[in-house]
Amino acid sequence: MKKKISLALIICLAYGLAACGGSIRGNSNSSDRTAEKASEKTSVHKIGVLVYSRTDNEVIDFKDYLENYIENCFEDVDFLYSDTVASPEEAMQFIRSAAENGVEGIMSFNSYDLEAEVNLCAEHHIYYMMASGSVSDEAFEEASDNEYFLGVVGPGNEIEYQAGAEMGAYFAENAENDEYFILSGGASIGNEMHRLRTMGILDALQEAYGVAFDKDTQELAASENIEHVQAGALTVCICPGYLSRDAFRERAKAEYETDRYGIVLAVLPVFDMESDIVKAGAKFGLIDCYSDANWKLFTNGNLDYLTGKYRSIIGPSFAAMYNALNGYASEFREADGKAFHVIQGFWTSENAEDYEKKYEMSSSIEINAYNYEDLYRVCKNYNPDATLEDLEALAGAYSFEEAKARRAKQP
Repeated sequence: MKKKISLALIICLAYGLAACGGSIRGNSNSSDRTAEKASEKTSVHKIGVLVYSRTDNEVIDFKDYLENYIENCFEDVDFLYSDTVASPEEAMQFIRSAAENGVEGIMSFNSYDLEAEVNLCAEHHIYYMMASGSVSDEAFEEASDNEYFLGVVGPGNEIEYQAGAEMGAYFAENAENDEYFILSGGASIGNEMHRLRTMGILDALQEAYGVAFDKDTQELAASENIEHVQAGALTVCICPGYLSRDAFRERAKAEYETDRYGIVLAVLPVFDMESDIVKAGAKFGLIDCYSDANWKLFTNGNLDYLTGKYRSIIGPSFAAMYNALNGYASEFREADGKAFHVIQGFWTSENAEDYEKKYEMSSSIEINAYNYEDLYRVCKNYNPDATLEDLEALAGAYSFEEAKARRAKQP
């Protein structure tokens, strides 16, 4: 089966790149600029991409989409990636380096101090946006008036929390075990997404078991220390830290070797811990992305639940940045002049069959969830009538069903 899928993806890639280069150029719709005319610009727009890890599955998938799909469909853009950014200082240093290298905009996938990062970008006349992520309401408001801050596209607080809550509720209902090992990632060091997901898991477990922990779930989620809590039949260990970092990963592996709880729930990729979880025979739930690595885990029966993003979900974010770099930033702000905040949620799979169906659309080029035609329609270089409302509507139509419906209309 794997060989068949791999061959199909190669065929899709060839087809998709040909489509970017040719088919839309014959479009006679007078309201749209053709790709050929739009690419007549002599300059190339450099876009910096600030990432929290170069080896993370989600980052790798996004990079593939931007460099191997978007760059072929939008010939006047080039992406400059950061190394792993693991601190506020490293984020600021990347912005300075990007400015020195002629970057005009930064698509960020993690923020340590949004206001400071936006202000530094503004000093260098660089546009900044959170391309797929969540920030606190307070952080957003502090930066929202800055003309160089385009906005945020991502799940937002409610969906991040709900993702954790639904995963916790699923395992409480379906797993024959009452011991949970929770990997809370960067929740303790300012990662709002991880904090909300962890809180959602903990609150859902308390509700499902009809109990209450001695400590507040906000405190437990944000703890820098490994926490063990028990209430009634429910036993939970919360283990913090980015597992991409050796020290945190080794600590988590050692703690899991001691606990060996029957259910592992992670709000981030588990990297080299998969073998430990598989060896223990634990039920495993993950908030991550529709990657090849997770497809293998599901296929081998080692992953029981996944909710997360997919490869092309960042397409509308790119379109927002592209509009700004082509002189339309002011036309893609809210009516009050503030930055936009667009909600995008996750896909979810509870079995391998459903995962494979969604994974094929996530990894394909020919039937991409967000393809070049979708993006051309919200880029003013291609469609002069494009508006913020159009962009928000496209970004908000992120579900698998909506993506299928778009592709069904494709000639």
